[in-house]
Amino acid sequence: MFVGCSKLRDLSPLENWNVSNGKDFSSMFCHLYNLTDVSPLKKWNVSNGKKFEKMFGDCNSINNRDKLKEWKFGNNDYFNTMFS
Repeated sequence: MFVGCSKLRDLSPLENWNVSNGKDFSSMFCHLYNLTDVSPLKKWNVSNGKKFEKMFGDCNSINNRDKLKEWKFGNNDYFNTMFS
């Protein structure tokens, strides 16, 4: 969805997105080299998600991955290289 938007830094406009029916989050934020803060996504309901591969691939500047620890996962299948 935002793959390659390397200048994207602020995810706060996505804070209240309803992603509860989302199944595939693969590569959603891949190659966002300037992304440092994922805390706006902490309230996302990803429990129906199945694929999270490379969701934050090549986002090497993220400094607060722990903000996503509140995410509740259901019967998810693919987490390969989620934060590669």
